[in-house]
Amino acid sequence: MEDQFSLDGKTAIVTGGSRGIGYAIAAAFIQKGARVIITARGETALLEAASSLGGTCIGKRCDNADPADIARVVEEAWRLSPVDILVNNAGISPFYKRAEQVTPAEFDEVVSVNLRGTYFCSVEVANRSFAEQRPLSIVNIGSVGGTTPLERVAVYGATKAGINLLTKSMALEWADRNVRVNCIAPGWTETEFTDELFASRWGDKLRGDIPMGRFATGQDISGAAVFLASDAAQYVTGAILPVDGGRLLR
Repeated sequence: MEDQFSLDGKTAIVTGGSRGIGYAIAAAFIQKGARVIITARGETALLEAASSLGGTCIGKRCDNADPADIARVVEEAWRLSPVDILVNNAGISPFYKRAEQVTPAEFDEVVSVNLRGTYFCSVEVANRSFAEQRPLSIVNIGSVGGTTPLERVAVYGATKAGINLLTKSMALEWADRNVRVNCIAPGWTETEFTDELFASRWGDKLRGDIPMGRFATGQDISGAAVFLASDAAQYVTGAILPVDGGRLLR
């Protein structure tokens, strides 16, 4: 029986792929047979990740806040192979502050990387797919924070809410050109970014809000990404898939 979840022969770009959720998704794609190009701003971490992932992984330095840099990387990727899958994972939320404490510079940085970066990565890859009449699966990484308010991450949450609507808008506009656009909305996930938070006094409270009683792992998110990227989801577009242990049910 044919494996609907196989990614054999497919090429994927995973932005922000040097660590955390992006790294887990890249590893899962490689395991399913895909050729993967990961991007990140930090060159050292990027090269280390590409080496660790091995297989057919290639690392490309890219500033997701810079549309010109995005265009350069997509062009370089296309020279290697036409892209079948784009995972818009790159994102930041370094400012655990109340809304009134966020500076204009901090606001602009989060919006530029998270929302504008997702927009221009999608457009750059989709335009090339349109030109060659190739199918494309775009998987955006949102957050439960784009659906329900979380404290001290107002700007981050606003960008993720924007990604939700961007997902649906692009899915609607591009469905007749064989481009699917979906979004994963992770709950609190164990990564190097959240280790300190989960170990603090907030950790037990956050865990207590999750009906399944644990935080997500990178593997929880990567499984959903494989599904949405693969032919198993060939009739799925415009979906926002929570992977949150039931967090949004409360």
